[in-house]
This record gives sequence, structure tokens and C-alpha cells, in this order.
Amino acid sequence: MPGDPDFDAFVRERYDQLLRYALMLAGRRSDAEEIVQEALLRCLARWRRVPADNAVAYARKAVYHEFLRTVRRKPPVPLAEYAEQLDVADFSRAVDDRHHVLAVLQQLPARQRAAVVCRVVLDMTEAQAAGELGCAVGTVKSLTSRGLARVRELWGADEPAAPGRRRP
Repeated sequence: MPGDPDFDAFVRERYDQLLRYALMLAGRRSDAEEIVQEALLRCLARWRRVPADNAVAYARKAVYHEFLRTVRRKPPVPLAEYAEQLDVADFSRAVDDRHHVLAVLQQLPARQRAAVVCRVVLDMTEAQAAGELGCAVGTVKSLTSRGLARVRELWGADEPAAPGRRRP
């Protein structure tokens, strides 16, 4: 299949962004790279039909769906793999925090993880996240709420509950 100059430009411009999104979902760089590559291959096959103003969302959705396919095929990343990395004294604080975030995210179910990444990391609205994940806005709210509660629990944060809200 001959290359498409528009698609090539899109990949050069957005690959790093898509890779970061996949890394937050998958937890391992090698898995994230594989997910993005597979998703981009699927996008290339349909590229002529993708509206230019919707290309980023289309590619992110392809990454999300490829991530879900990957989760079904591969076992989750063991927490011990991250724990070993966190104990390394040479890591800077920022790298430790990044690995800790990835380790905590890996403990969430795939759909909760995707909702949290869309809402918190990508700063999408509930409606945008619902479109991205192919579900209702209420589902995004529920997934995000449960996912963030679990993140707080795993993180060990002792934040006070918002006024008028009970802690779970």
C-alpha cells in the first residue's frame, strides 16, 4: 500500500501524543508502542474517510480499542515489576512518581483506567470522553468516579472528602 502524505504528516505530528496516551493505558512502553502501531495501521486503511477535523479523536479511539483488544490477549502488568523499579535509588523523584502513577493505573480495570486517563490526563469533558470510549456520559461519570476512588485508595492519599460528601 503506497504511503499517504497526509497520514505521514499526521503520524509525525501526533505519534508522541498517541504513545503517551497508550502508555497511560497499557503501563509498559513496549506494549504502548505495539498498540499505537496497530491502531495507526487500522487508521491508515480508513484514512481517506476520516474527516481532517476529527483525525486526532479518531486515532485516539483506535488506540483505545486496540488497547482493549490487547488487554483481552495479554495478562496485566504485575505490580511487582513496578515495585522493583520504584525501589531503585538512582531514579529521580519525577520518574518515581511517573512509575507510581503507572503502577496505580494498572490496578484499575481497563475501562475505568481509560475513563480516568481521558478525564484527568487528557482533560476531556464527560461528553468528549463518552464519545471517545463509545459509551454514555453517565457511564463515564461512574467509571471515572470509581476509578478515582480506587486510585486514592491505592495511592494512600488521605485527602478530606469534599463538603457534603461521604468518604467511601
